[in-house]
Amino acid sequence: MSLLKFIKNNLFIQNFVASVVSFIPPYLEFGVAKYLAIKKALFITAHDSTKGSYLEFGVFTGSSFNFAMKANKKIEKLFGKMDCEFIGFDSFKGFDEIKEGDDNPSFKDHIFSVNEKKVLKNIKKCSRGQKSRIIKGFYKETLENKTTIDLNINKARVVLIDCDLKESTRLALEFIRPSIQEGTIILFDDFVFFKGNKNKGEFGAFEDFRKKYPNILFRRIFDYGYGSRAFIAYKID
Repeated sequence: MSLLKFIKNNLFIQNFVASVVSFIPPYLEFGVAKYLAIKKALFITAHDSTKGSYLEFGVFTGSSFNFAMKANKKIEKLFGKMDCEFIGFDSFKGFDEIKEGDDNPSFKDHIFSVNEKKVLKNIKKCSRGQKSRIIKGFYKETLENKTTIDLNINKARVVLIDCDLKESTRLALEFIRPSIQEGTIILFDDFVFFKGNKNKGEFGAFEDFRKKYPNILFRRIFDYGYGSRAFIAYKID
């Protein structure tokens, strides 16, 4: 009896599998997918010797930031030292001012406010053997009218944009522009939200950025999670 025939005649199997999969919390699946995307981006850049810093905008609890440092240690065993500094940006107090066009029922200050002291203590623990720093504050204070040059960041290796809103993403992209090199990978963690509106959220900010700087060419390389997308800068004129 073939497997397909067995499944067709025993519907309890599909019921069981459906129950198991539906039981898994979406945020857990999303988190694991983000881990794998970060690992993939670190692998690709190490494979091609695209050296530079790992920049994360939207550290929140530090989960993905800490994972990136752990994954890098393993990848360096394959490709050698990458001399990668891990730099995170977050207020740990939410978004501050949310513009009218950025309003979304799932992106609210109270949701993204965390115990800063606890998060930073855990990051310090996980960063042993890795260079890291956290830039605390709302993006209007830490990023606006500034670039990576102001913080002595030379080149970007991997950038995780997990700041949800269009304005936050705009500030992050403008900030990293001088550090983008051929091979830089940018991960957009909330790329399809705002009901797919092309003028809103991370998608809208990236579209505006590409129009403003047509000399920086990007190629979509993979999707992950629940509507996240990765791009690689492949040419800078």
